[in-house]
Order: sequence, then C-alpha cells, then structure tokens
Amino acid sequence: MNRRLVTLGALALACGGPSRIEMEPRSLRFFGRGQTLTVHATPFAKNGRPVPGKVCHWSSTDEKVATVSGPHNEGAVVSAGPGSAAIRCTIGGASAEVPVTVRVVARVAVQPERVEVRILDEATPVPLRVEAFDDTGASVIGRAALVRCQSEEVCRGDQRGQVWGVAPGETTATVEVEGATSAPVAVRVTDARTAEGKPRRVTGDPMEEIERAVRAREAEEAKARAGAAKP
Repeated sequence: MNRRLVTLGALALACGGPSRIEMEPRSLRFFGRGQTLTVHATPFAKNGRPVPGKVCHWSSTDEKVATVSGPHNEGAVVSAGPGSAAIRCTIGGASAEVPVTVRVVARVAVQPERVEVRILDEATPVPLRVEAFDDTGASVIGRAALVRCQSEEVCRGDQRGQVWGVAPGETTATVEVEGATSAPVAVRVTDARTAEGKPRRVTGDPMEEIERAVRAREAEEAKARAGAAKP
C-alpha cells in the first residue's frame, strides 16, 4: 500500500508543472544578422527528475535583437539586429532565460582613398586595406569584403577586397562588409601592357584572311593527293 502511494505521488508531480528549468547553453553570442543557434530547455519536477513531456512556450524580450521558435524544448534562435535580449522558456509557473548578444558590422574603413590600377600582361589586382567595426566600435575580423566598382567598364572588384583593372579610365569603388558600406574610393586605371601583351589590331575584313588560308590549305592537300595517286 505504501509503495502504491509513493508511485501515485511521483505521477502527480510528473503531471504537474515543473519546479525549475535548465537551459543549455547558458548564453548566446552572434556576430551578424540572420545567424541561427539552438538552445535546449530541460524542465525538472520538485523531486529533481526531468519531465520532458512538458513543453516550452518560447519568447524573446526583444525581437529586434533576436527571435526564437521551435518544436517542443528545442528553440531555434535567429539574430535580427544589434543589441542584447533574453530568450525565455516558460512552462506553467516556471521559466528560465538565456542572455543573447548580437554584434553587427556598422562601419567600414578603406585605405588608400585613391588607388591606381595598372593593367599588365598578366592580370594583377590591387588589394585594399579594409577594416570593419561593429556597433560598439570594436574591430571585426574574418569577414568577406566585397568591392563594387561604379563603372564595371573601368574596373571590377571581388570578395577579397581587391580591385581589377578592365580598361583605362576613372571611376569610384566601395567596399561592403555584411551590409555596411565604405566611403567611395577613387580608382584610376591605366594600360601598362607591353606590345606583345595587347591584342593584335584587326584591320580590313578578317574573314578574307581566313578564307585565303583555307584555300591555300585545300590546294596543298589536293596537290598531296595528286602526288600520291601517281604510279
């Protein structure tokens, strides 16, 4: 009889709300918008046993910083903007929070302010010195630096902070790092190729030259066949 009472008491505790909730990890830190991390909640009854059947109601204290959604007790947290917030799991009268910090690139500095790109026989880019800073002013490293030229007929950029010359002229370029854009950089492109490196100048009708070459080859082949046919 006593054993039965103990069992019924344990079931009653399991059927009721948890007394506490543990969250893992204890904190989340993002470096950019649109990133996703997962947080797990484990509810416990008063007797210290986990009650996995009790499901979280997920919420964020500031959805401009981070949002959360998820099935059961696994929450998918997505960074939305710079700042701090808390991701909360609530089950009945128990709740627990995970602090969230989001840092984003807010400023991009580029040196030099003017750059000259020389078109050489072998294509060679000019690297820019790019520095990115987050919303607190701290330096941010390891981010792709996308260079965009205002006129791609003069120059083109890549995602490594480099400028490539296309044709002589002047234009401007900007560098973008995770949505933040630098001030314009003046770009001057000059053609420094050797005569051998430049494409040959085309004069007259190029098809006439091709046709003459074809006719000459055909004549040589006919001559060779005629020679081979002689006894």
